[in-house]
Amino acid sequence: MKKILLVIVISSQLFFMSGCWGAKEIQNQSYVTGVGIDYVKGNFIVYIQALNFSNIAKQEGTSSLQQSSPSLVGEAKGKTIQAALSKLEQKVPLPLYYGHVKTILLSENVIKKQMNSVIEYIGQNPLLRYNCWFFGTKHDIKKILRGESFFNYPSLYTIIYNPKDLINNNFFIPIEKYNKFISTYYQPVGTQIIPSVEMNKSYFSEDEKKKNITAITGGFVISQQQYKGWVNKEKLVGLKWFSKQATTIPLSLFNEKVSVIVQKPKRMIKVVNGYKPAYHLIIKANAVLVQNEKDININKIKKELEKKIKSELLKTIGESAEIKADLLNLSEKTYRYHLKKWDVSTINSSDKRSIEQIKVKIHIEQNINYKR
Repeated sequence: MKKILLVIVISSQLFFMSGCWGAKEIQNQSYVTGVGIDYVKGNFIVYIQALNFSNIAKQEGTSSLQQSSPSLVGEAKGKTIQAALSKLEQKVPLPLYYGHVKTILLSENVIKKQMNSVIEYIGQNPLLRYNCWFFGTKHDIKKILRGESFFNYPSLYTIIYNPKDLINNNFFIPIEKYNKFISTYYQPVGTQIIPSVEMNKSYFSEDEKKKNITAITGGFVISQQQYKGWVNKEKLVGLKWFSKQATTIPLSLFNEKVSVIVQKPKRMIKVVNGYKPAYHLIIKANAVLVQNEKDININKIKKELEKKIKSELLKTIGESAEIKADLLNLSEKTYRYHLKKWDVSTINSSDKRSIEQIKVKIHIEQNINYKR
C-alpha cells in the first residue's frame, strides 16, 4: 500500500512539473516599450512602439553590428486614450503586452490640456509601471519613436529609453521617472519639468550617413497643475547646481581655453525670516582642472568659475520670474519645514527679489597631470 501511495505522489509531481499551462512563448507577443500620446481637435492620437524580444536576443555578439532590430510603431485615434489603444489591439496579429513599457512620450498639446487624462490612464492601467521615464516633445511623436541608436542597436538604447548614463555623466536638466513627477504634481508649491526631446542630425554619422539621434532641448514647466510654458535648456542651466543627480559637472571658461570638472557640489538653501520668505543660496565644491591652454593663473580661474556658476543660477532665476514659476523649487523647502511661519499664498508670492544672496565657493583641487 505504501508503494502505491509513493507512485501516486511521484506521478502527481511529474504531472505538475510537465509545463506551465497557459504560458505564452516570447515570440508570440508584441512587447510595447514606449507609448506616445498626442491630442488634436478633440481626439487622442496614441502611438505605441513595440519590439520582439527574440530579435533583440539575437543581437548579442558581433551580429548586433551588422543587422538592425526591427521596431514596430502603431498609431490610432480615439476620444479617449484607452479607446485609441483598443483600436490598435483589435488590429494586431500578435497580442500587445504593456508590462515592459519604459517610456511615455507626450505632445505639447497633451501637456497643456490633457494631463489629467494621462494621469488617470496611467493610474488605471494595471500593467503600466510608475517607474517609466517621462518625456515631452513639440515635434512628430512617430519620428521620435523611430529615432536611431548607434551601431544598429535597437531603440531601447536611445536617450528616451536609457537616459540614466547621461544624467550621471553630463547633467543637462532633471530627467525624472513618472513616480517622481506624480509625487509632486499635486503640491501647492514648486514646479515639475518634463524634459523635451527632438531629432538632431548635426553631430553623428555612420559610414557617411547622418544619424537621426534624439536629443534633449529643454523642458515643459508645470506648476500647481497648470502649464507654464516651454523653456530652452540654455535657460535651465542653473538647475544642475541644486540637483542631487548632478555629481560631475563639466564647464568651460575663457572662450573654452580652460576646462574644469566640478565634483559633488554641496548645495544649501537657507530660508530667511521676514514678512515673506527670502533665500540665501550657497554652493561649495571641489573642481579638477583638466585643460589650461594659456596657462592662466589658478586664482583667476577660480574667480571666473565662481562667477560663471553664479551667472547660471541668475539666468534660471530670471527665467523663473519670466514664466512665473519656481524653477529651482526653493519654495518646496519653505513649504515642508516652515509652513507655520507663512501660508501657501505667501510662500508662492516670492520672486527674484527674494534671493537675497548667492554665495559660491570653489576649491580647485589639483592641476593637470600629464601622462608619462
